[in-house]
Amino acid sequence: MSKTIIRTLHCICSFDNKLGGGVHAALNVCKYLALDGHPVETAATHDNADDTGYLVQKYPEVTCHKLKRSFPGRYCNSHEYVRWLRNNVRRFQIVEIHGIFTLSTYWAARICQQLSVPYLVRPHGSLDPFDLKKHALLKKALGPVFVRWLLKHSAGVVCTSKLEADLLVTYGAKPRRYILPLPVPLPETPGNGPAFRQRHKIPVDAQVVLFMSRVDYKKGLDFLIPALGRLKAECPKLWFVLAGTGETDFVAKVHSWIEAHGVRPFTTVTGFVTGQEKLDTLAAADIFALTSLNENFGIVIIEAMNAGLPLLVSDGVYIHQEIEKAKAGVICSTDVNSVTQQLRAMLNGSIDLGAMAEQGRNMVKIHFQPKAATSSLIQIYQRIITQPEGKGV
Repeated sequence: MSKTIIRTLHCICSFDNKLGGGVHAALNVCKYLALDGHPVETAATHDNADDTGYLVQKYPEVTCHKLKRSFPGRYCNSHEYVRWLRNNVRRFQIVEIHGIFTLSTYWAARICQQLSVPYLVRPHGSLDPFDLKKHALLKKALGPVFVRWLLKHSAGVVCTSKLEADLLVTYGAKPRRYILPLPVPLPETPGNGPAFRQRHKIPVDAQVVLFMSRVDYKKGLDFLIPALGRLKAECPKLWFVLAGTGETDFVAKVHSWIEAHGVRPFTTVTGFVTGQEKLDTLAAADIFALTSLNENFGIVIIEAMNAGLPLLVSDGVYIHQEIEKAKAGVICSTDVNSVTQQLRAMLNGSIDLGAMAEQGRNMVKIHFQPKAATSSLIQIYQRIITQPEGKGV
């Protein structure tokens, strides 16, 4: 029986590398569709200040169309983007729209409706109650009109966890919800942990707690850093690695916390890491900590488990239930006392971290391999193409 080939278009607000995980999440979906033999193209608005040099190296399989941004560029508006969509959307059997509150999303959905091409929506956390608190007044105004319309006419919404699907704010629309993990590129070879420790003068016997993510207010560093300060006296081998970057003012605030809580003498700050340096950073750690207020998936969590790191994650991480069930990590609340208590148990030998690391590796093999996620996505596409259903009300 011959394989069914499905041609898809993925609409993204921007390819700018500075936007972080959401852009790469979308592009990785495209990458693995292409590697599975399905023609895939992406379209995004573009400005000359955008960092897009990584596209050719990291995503050579994906055809990327960069369409010049127009006023008001802040909301990813583009006359070129609109013209390109009108001329090309009919070439595709399915369109995926990544993101919500941009003009590029509006135009992609409108043109798909006009030309009778089915589209899926991937919110990437944008319809989570936590995220809706940002620019709340604007979103409160747009939600009942724009978001309800967007979801009502979609073929469904793709969520990355059951919790995200359960909490999804739809403003009265009733779209079909699909739960599908993101495909996460995983290296075949480990990093060099001892070399990383040597480069950064970290003792060979240190107990390294790693934070690796965007340095942002929602990531829970205001819980993690004070907890590290409290535990140093009990755990003299404790060492903290902060890997990531963010807005200048907030990064400065994080450094002030490191000073205020006495964490500076046993802290290594790397900034943003990628490639081999990222692998080495993961390999040098003993525990991976992400005590976020909100995290609808967290690709770096999958990367950490694949690297054999036991996890300390908060109940704000939307796959925390799956992690706890698999015994791949310890779950804390988003407060200093809870983070301190759970991290203490991991550092003092109360928990078998080796067994936890092995469970994490198994969890990645079973649930998060790119091939499995891509296969499930193709099944969703086939269902939409062959068995069209009524839209949400």
